[in-house]
Amino acid sequence: MLVALMQTWIKYASRKAPAGRTHGLRRDDALFWIDWLVTAALALGVSLVTASMQGKPVGTFQVGVALSVLVLGLAVMPKVVQEMCYDSTGDLKGWSHIVSANAAGLVILLSSVAAGVKVYG
Repeated sequence: MLVALMQTWIKYASRKAPAGRTHGLRRDDALFWIDWLVTAALALGVSLVTASMQGKPVGTFQVGVALSVLVLGLAVMPKVVQEMCYDSTGDLKGWSHIVSANAAGLVILLSSVAAGVKVYG
């Protein structure tokens, strides 16, 4: 969450405000699910490979979670977000859609963290 706040601050501080506005932030800047999914997939993949290289047993459950994160997060979720959160003009439908996409991304991130802890626990 701290990373999301820092990203928002940097976007706010680095952009010029368009005429008539006090800041240059847009609703799209509140979408963090992409960062969280990439972090989840990479962290889980690296932790499973590292554990395997250290001779730690990697169970079927952890491999299943890793594959689920990759498939759901990186293949299915982008299409779902495209269909459900954007209108026909390519604009976000509203804040509830942003919150929903971020919540789904956070669930996937937390699932991958839990699976990684299980490997090292």
